Amino acid sequence: MAFYDGYDTGGNTSVAFDGENIYKWSGTSPYKAEPWGYFTPDGREVPYIKRDRDLGQTFTYTGSVARQLTAVTVSTGYGTNVVRAGMYGRRVSMQLFEVTGEPTRHTNGSEGATNALHGFPHNRPALPIPPERDDYLVGEEYRSLGVFSGAVFPDKVAFGFASADVAVPPNHPNLKGRYLRFVFTDAKPIWLQPGKRYSFLVMLEQIGLDCGFTLANHYSGTYAAGHAIRRDGNGQFPPVPADPRQDFTHPANAKALASAHFPTDLSRRVQIPPGTNGYPDVDTWRDLLFYVEAR
Repeated sequence: MAFYDGYDTGGNTSVAFDGENIYKWSGTSPYKAEPWGYFTPDGREVPYIKRDRDLGQTFTYTGSVARQLTAVTVSTGYGTNVVRAGMYGRRVSMQLFEVTGEPTRHTNGSEGATNALHGFPHNRPALPIPPERDDYLVGEEYRSLGVFSGAVFPDKVAFGFASADVAVPPNHPNLKGRYLRFVFTDAKPIWLQPGKRYSFLVMLEQIGLDCGFTLANHYSGTYAAGHAIRRDGNGQFPPVPADPRQDFTHPANAKALASAHFPTDLSRRVQIPPGTNGYPDVDTWRDLLFYVEAR
């Protein structure tokens, strides 16, 4: 009923709910850190804590009659951190939305010759970030149609390895470009109505160490009837600045830590509306590889 089958052959855009905290910061820190933070208009780098992330896609149903949604398929990506070690056998959910309103591009205060405040290539002092890389979409509203649970991420045997005890590097070729098909039962049917827009969001149900996996996508996608979306941390933008000289649990980082993570209560988490804004990247220009089936 809707699909996009383009993808980049690199990149690690991930669904993530990782229990390990990491500072996004290019400076020194006694704690785990990886570059870069985001930037103020005058070029100062702001450290923050790496954020949890759900990923998905909006799409338009162009059929002439209503059809019942039966499956959504996505694919693992092709980067260097495709499936993290703690991901196998984890429970995965999918939230579905009806989308209304018209998306309008927000420049985030960077346009013309002004470097973006965050986004690829991240290293702003040495590699200026093009101004469109931090643009995001406003004007859309997402009405949740339900959260569908029961999916389990495949184990190592399903990926072609001998047993669950085998150590698998996260960039192993067996992990790349593997289809993940979410099948919906008749228990709570979702009907796609002609001409309406919808979206899905792939979610890890529980936090865990080294827990996440990539989804194949085109950063500069060409699907005209929708775009990629994400739910980023606690939904607050920009992320609350952190102090990388202090431990993650230090009182000085309490608000930054809360900004980085989903609420522990799933019912609160699913109330955070998705969108295209995110850190370090945005999904304004991105499309996932996806297939939507209905009957």
